[in-house]
Amino acid sequence: MSDQLYSSLLSLLPRDYVEGESSVCDNIEEATNYIKDLEKNVKELQHKREKLEKFLSNQMPNDVGPSSTVISSINPSSNENYVKIKASSNELEIEINVTAKEGEVFPLSNVFKVLQLEQGLNVVDCAYSKVNQRMVYVIHCQVDDRKLVDSSSLQKRLINEISSYAS
Repeated sequence: MSDQLYSSLLSLLPRDYVEGESSVCDNIEEATNYIKDLEKNVKELQHKREKLEKFLSNQMPNDVGPSSTVISSINPSSNENYVKIKASSNELEIEINVTAKEGEVFPLSNVFKVLQLEQGLNVVDCAYSKVNQRMVYVIHCQVDDRKLVDSSSLQKRLINEISSYAS
């Protein structure tokens, strides 16, 4: 029975922790070291998660849950151009609402340059529709876990981009 438990324990250890033909005591000590290393990694990841949650909570309005934040520049019911950003842990939803100009095309490629080249985001989806004399673009982007996006500075940058079209 103990041989079966011992071999089961060894099978769970990564090769880095098993030193060939080591004694039972050495292998049990390595198993203990492995468990301690796993505990250390868990604590580091918990600390990182707490830091990210704290960062996100500092950027959120009070009426939005901890999983997302919404930033809107202008009242969407008005006729003004606006950018609204909804952020969650690994995704951004960007809504751009502009007045449609007859015979002109909104420079969506400039928005993509800002998102992809300047911000390093991965655009996964873009949809648009025309409502009355308004063009509404909804863009979904993936956010790399290692990258924090400052939603308000991104919003300002996109507002600058759409105001060049609006003028």
